[in-house]
Amino acid sequence: MDVNFNINADVGEGMGDDAGLIPLLQSCNIACGGHAGGKNLIKKTIRLATTHNVNIGAHPSYPDPENFGRLSLHLSKKMLYQTLDQQICLILDQLNSVKLHHVKPHGALYHDCNNDERIAILLLEVLKSLCPHVIIFTPPKSILEKQALKNGFNVWTEAFMDRAYQDDGQLVSRSKKNAILSEPKQLYERFENLLQRNGVFSINDLWIPLRPKTICIHGDHPNAAENLFSVLNSYKKNHLTS
Repeated sequence: MDVNFNINADVGEGMGDDAGLIPLLQSCNIACGGHAGGKNLIKKTIRLATTHNVNIGAHPSYPDPENFGRLSLHLSKKMLYQTLDQQICLILDQLNSVKLHHVKPHGALYHDCNNDERIAILLLEVLKSLCPHVIIFTPPKSILEKQALKNGFNVWTEAFMDRAYQDDGQLVSRSKKNAILSEPKQLYERFENLLQRNGVFSINDLWIPLRPKTICIHGDHPNAAENLFSVLNSYKKNHLTS
């Protein structure tokens, strides 16, 4: 299938159907031991991604597997730097000659990097030391985008296929009702709007312009692989030729 888009998903988390999902992706974000994952699972996921020619990214997080990295941790600068350094090194050590394409923070770290200059700068310091040529995945107009560009990184802005948006363009909290889009029809409408109309509707039907370089679907959401297959099949029928 000839594609004019890039879809990424969080994988290597020990859940979901990575084997079914990864072949449908252009990029994947591999958990590297903070919220999930470990050496053996990283190796397995890298093999799967390389088999299907999928860009490999690191998916670091706060070191909090109990809460799946979805709670902000108030770590000292030294402790946060050390854990991020360890996580990035863990995946780099398994790559061998394969290139690390990008880095996308996970969960609470993702949101904190987008809103807290101190944390964004610290992450970029780690990356500048270990892998200065990686691409940064982040929402548009985030603090991380601003700081990454300032420090010479390439940035791919991101939108979400399976998360609801507030009127201000922020994601609806997972604790709120209807924060997650899970029906194939919903996902297709979101995908269609992003690619054909360059935007999304908020939970209150406000139009939010977006021109993402990559679109995320969460691998830990129910039926992610099946839903994405359905979306892509419908999009192919409507817009693409084999």
